[in-house]
Amino acid sequence: MKKKILFLSLIFTLLISSVSAEAYNGWASDYVSEAQSGGILTAAQVNGDLTAPITRADIAMLAVKTYINVNGYDLSQTTSHFTDTQSVYAEAAYQLDIMGGTSDTEFTPYSYATRQEIAKIILSLDAVLDGDTLILPDAPSADFTDFDTVSDWAKPYVATATANGLINGYPDGSFGGEIPVTWEQAVTLILRCTNLNHIPEIPTIDEAPDKEINISGYVGNVNYGKTRIKWDVPTNATSVTVTQARNSYYEGDIAPETVTYNAMGYIDIELNPNRRYTVSVDGGPSKTFSVNKVAPVGASEINSSYPTTKEEADVLMVPITVPVWRLSGGNKVSSTATFSVHNKIAEKVKLVFEEIYNGEEKFPIKDIGGYAWRGGRSEHNGGTAIDINYDENYCIYNNGTVIGKYWKPYEDIYSIKPYGDVINAFERHGFTWGGDAWRNPKDYMHFSYLGT
Repeated sequence: MKKKILFLSLIFTLLISSVSAEAYNGWASDYVSEAQSGGILTAAQVNGDLTAPITRADIAMLAVKTYINVNGYDLSQTTSHFTDTQSVYAEAAYQLDIMGGTSDTEFTPYSYATRQEIAKIILSLDAVLDGDTLILPDAPSADFTDFDTVSDWAKPYVATATANGLINGYPDGSFGGEIPVTWEQAVTLILRCTNLNHIPEIPTIDEAPDKEINISGYVGNVNYGKTRIKWDVPTNATSVTVTQARNSYYEGDIAPETVTYNAMGYIDIELNPNRRYTVSVDGGPSKTFSVNKVAPVGASEINSSYPTTKEEADVLMVPITVPVWRLSGGNKVSSTATFSVHNKIAEKVKLVFEEIYNGEEKFPIKDIGGYAWRGGRSEHNGGTAIDINYDENYCIYNNGTVIGKYWKPYEDIYSIKPYGDVINAFERHGFTWGGDAWRNPKDYMHFSYLGT
């Protein structure tokens, strides 16, 4: 396990202490605010009593929301296998190896989480966030007067967590493994032990926004690009939540993506085409608006002389070489790829791949399919379609025909994310993504310039 230099100055005790008007102690205020800004805690939870003990179900929720803020995770396909709870957070915590059940089929969601349980949770969360293997001592020991009362399964976690300064014991030398953990303690431990700096502040963009939207007034359809989103009230709002959903042919087919920013008055963000955005301000206005698709330039000219034979197509194609990221030994390395496309869109395709290459994801590409004479109605016949990583971005027809293996955008690094750099780049240049453009097929690898 990667050791972090973290020494908690806070020693959690259950001694009576003064409680703030917000029903949590002052030492927890920064972490409570951070958790609320990142959507880990809701406003209702913050306004409740955070000095109360936390249940196993609720601590699973906090841990999974923290994981989602860092690495992302699709809860929409999650179904609980536990017989005593249908919580998707409990199941996700189990699947991610952050928390286990109390048996193979039971989670015991309403039991209070204990100090020995949270020792395991923070170590496990820390490891999965970093992609590390959690190494525990074979013969765990810790210098606590009551270490022999810690459950045998928990002793390695308590020993490791305390040795790394992630959680401390009490001044009398005890650990108190069976003592319940409070909400504020859970939030503080989770955020401090993982050393997270993941919650976005006001986003910054390289250039000044080219348009401005005030969501307190009327908002119609807008074009994509760098945008300042403003709101008038309430003046004391401290966060804004932005949800983007694809203008999918299938309503709800692609799950929306939500990010909460810590901001007052405005945020500057990049709006992408073919989206519905909902912007909600803490305690204030909420507005939904659409961002237009980008029309493919010169499509009618390309259509007017679209090839009907391979001989006609060959003379219209040009080879292009584009920069790409590839995986080598588990690392992303810079490389190039060469393929052919219609001469009318060659420069545009180069721009698309330059944007993908320069994106934050550094999306790795195994294979690219451009021009290929296939007959029938395929846009690959005319060099106006691009396929990327076909095995990990399959094409699935209603009749059961499948090309490729799967589409797992939040699990497989080669799968294209519905709100990621690849789709953003293609759609900004007028391409249509086959993942949700038509009823049949769902073609997650496919980008077409003429929309077919």
